[in-house]
Amino acid sequence: MDKDAIIKQLKDAIDQFKRETELLKGRIKELEAKLAMYENAHTPPSLKRGGKRKKDQNKGSGNKPGQKKGHKGVTRPPAKPDRHVDVTKDRCPDCGTKAW
Repeated sequence: MDKDAIIKQLKDAIDQFKRETELLKGRIKELEAKLAMYENAHTPPSLKRGGKRKKDQNKGSGNKPGQKKGHKGVTRPPAKPDRHVDVTKDRCPDCGTKAW
């Protein structure tokens, strides 16, 4: 190879490296901006994960949270007693108040 061919080949390589460097610099800026969201010391952990929060998602629906009108309530059945204790004292042994 002659000297001119080698110089041309090196200049092409330099141009290619410059283009690649510019692309990588843009990608670095993009990633640094994304990282900045997570590194802010004043941002509470609940906001650091990004995306929409549930509170923000409910704003658009216009509905109030909780059971809607006409909803049949569900309660736990009362517990069945496992023993029966007869109280025969007329005063409480702990505080001394009179039993009813």
